[in-house]
Amino acid sequence: MIKFFRKIRQQLLVENKFRKYLAYAIGEIVLVVIGILIALQINNKNQERINRDYELTMLNEIKEALDKDIYNMEGGIKNLEELKQSVIVLTTVRNGSTYPHDSLVYHFNNVRQGGIALAINYSPYESIKSTGLDKISNSELRNSITDLYEVKLKAVEFWVNEFIRRKLYEKNDLVAAIFEKEIIPDTTDGIKVEYIINHELIYTNDQFDDFLVASGGYIPIAVRNISYAIKEMKSQAKEITSELEKN
Repeated sequence: MIKFFRKIRQQLLVENKFRKYLAYAIGEIVLVVIGILIALQINNKNQERINRDYELTMLNEIKEALDKDIYNMEGGIKNLEELKQSVIVLTTVRNGSTYPHDSLVYHFNNVRQGGIALAINYSPYESIKSTGLDKISNSELRNSITDLYEVKLKAVEFWVNEFIRRKLYEKNDLVAAIFEKEIIPDTTDGIKVEYIINHELIYTNDQFDDFLVASGGYIPIAVRNISYAIKEMKSQAKEITSELEKN
């Protein structure tokens, strides 16, 4: 093809048809420019498709992470509700009611060992953040995802984990101060610490009130914060789903 065009140019020069040669040369340049522009447009389209594919992949990963975190948090709320019931049982016993010893031991251990720790999966968000959040083409969606992970979830995670961690330490110190402990062999961990539940101490030791407050006081606050996080995460997952369904 190149030889063909070159032959035409040479023929025009030989025949001294300069005007035609000039017009032909200009036309050839125009064709080359048009070809380059078409190639660039195709390349841009391909890059846009690659960027969109990456965006959709990362949005899908964020949504999957949100769904799993929501599932775990909802399970955590169920555990807190069960823990609350055990606190109620111990409070009832503290106020003078009798309770079967085995059941009392179960509820005591449930309260002593109970708690919750939030472990939110930030990996998909951090991954797309490291390559540039502008990869998310929908600016509203980009801003809401950033707000969720950088502000809302971090605030809930820090508050719940730090607050409950302090309460767990306080609770363990009170248990050690109120009850005698027994060290018994354990095939899995080597030893196991068990506390001897003394009904009389539950009725008479004022520190048991502090234990109940440390064990149950944080539950409604934790449930409210985690429920708020779940609501925000479900809303965000819905927005992401709407974006994914555009393709």
